[in-house]
Amino acid sequence: MEPLRVLQISYAMDLGGAETLLMNLYRNIDRTKVQFDFLLHCPNESAYEKEILSLGGKIYKIPRYLGFNKFSYERKLTEFLNAHPEHIIIHDHLMDSASETLRIAKILGRITIAHSHAASAPFSLKDTYRFFFRRKLWKIADYRFACSNEAGKWLYRDKADFMILKNGIIIDRFKFSEKARETKRKEFGIDGSTKVVGTIGRMVGSKNQIRLLKIMKTLISDDDKSVLMIIGEGPLENELKATTRKLKLEDKVIFTGPRTDANELLMAMDCFVLPSLSEGLGIVLIEAQATGLPCVFSDIVPKDVDLVPQLIHRLSLSDSDETWVKAILNSHPLNERDSAWKGVDDKGYDIKNSAEQLQQFYLKLSEGRCASV
Repeated sequence: MEPLRVLQISYAMDLGGAETLLMNLYRNIDRTKVQFDFLLHCPNESAYEKEILSLGGKIYKIPRYLGFNKFSYERKLTEFLNAHPEHIIIHDHLMDSASETLRIAKILGRITIAHSHAASAPFSLKDTYRFFFRRKLWKIADYRFACSNEAGKWLYRDKADFMILKNGIIIDRFKFSEKARETKRKEFGIDGSTKVVGTIGRMVGSKNQIRLLKIMKTLISDDDKSVLMIIGEGPLENELKATTRKLKLEDKVIFTGPRTDANELLMAMDCFVLPSLSEGLGIVLIEAQATGLPCVFSDIVPKDVDLVPQLIHRLSLSDSDETWVKAILNSHPLNERDSAWKGVDDKGYDIKNSAEQLQQFYLKLSEGRCASV
């Protein structure tokens, strides 16, 4: 019997939080029962595309929906779905364009799912434009998922029920290893007495890494042995590097670029800092806690991430840089970092649980349906 093929819709499948979650689900789902295919809107090859193909998934691409191309997008998506009746279920992770995509899919008789991966968006004229696209998603989608309560309430505007699908992680990858810590610190020339402050995320405004650089400038005046490790890439990379030079932090900031060994880099750190302006959940904080790493982060992050209480340090974005520095200097990893993962596992954030939940949901939806819609 052929597996149920579910169409996942995203812009690209790069190393972002939502995309990594989707890949972790894909890796852990029973692909003899449920198989993922991907409809992407980025013409360039994404980081995960080769792995998707190796796992039996298929990748399709059409131009992105931007509003002004409404009619051409509707035509191309209709042509695609008519050519692929095997996709009974359409799961859309693009919150801004999902209303249009799922509207068309429903007309063609498909089962539609929206998924919220954010809990807010910084106010701008651009976001006002995007709100116009999002405003009716709560009633267009047949079913609604969210990564946290805040994310669900924000996207669906408190007008419809939604289900929480926990952003589980592959816990085994984040069990602390002293050997991995030593290896990674050696790779970057970091000695045992240096305090490594780290962060992971796309270099975009919502991650607020510019603020983190300013905090780092204040930190080194109190602890000259500290260094900052920034893992990721994004459109603000040049600006961040220019700010690093302006603040004379070139020898105190390590830009690693995108990495596939972020789990081991977390083990090399002594404190994880995330001064985000908005987060749907903050899965990197869950990963950091699993390695026993103390986390200093903005209080806008949903409380769903507070899994290991002794590692949690919430601060207001209005707090001074000095206050952030004090929290960083006063935070310490767990004495037994190799047992921290249990606190994450106990709260249900093992990806195997999330994958099983999603798999059973898909299979139940498909009962009684055939691929001749």
